[in-house]
Amino acid sequence: MTILMVAAALAAALAAAPASADEVWAHDAERSRQARMQRDLERSRDMQEDQHQEWMRGQRDIPRLITPNTPNLNVPIYTSPPRLQ
Repeated sequence: MTILMVAAALAAALAAAPASADEVWAHDAERSRQARMQRDLERSRDMQEDQHQEWMRGQRDIPRLITPNTPNLNVPIYTSPPRLQ
């Protein structure tokens, strides 16, 4: 009975282990590719956020196109003549 249990445990361990060095290498390559993709995604997200912040700063510094000011036309303001009674 114990020999069967040991054999079953050994078979389960061998089934869970990678079959060859090529499979181990492929698994490591896939894992490193996933990590590189994650780093690239985070870096591009950070760059996009930096560009957006720079754009927001630029928008703050733009003088407003519509400024409330009174035009100086150097003409007298019309006033109606006094009424005669």
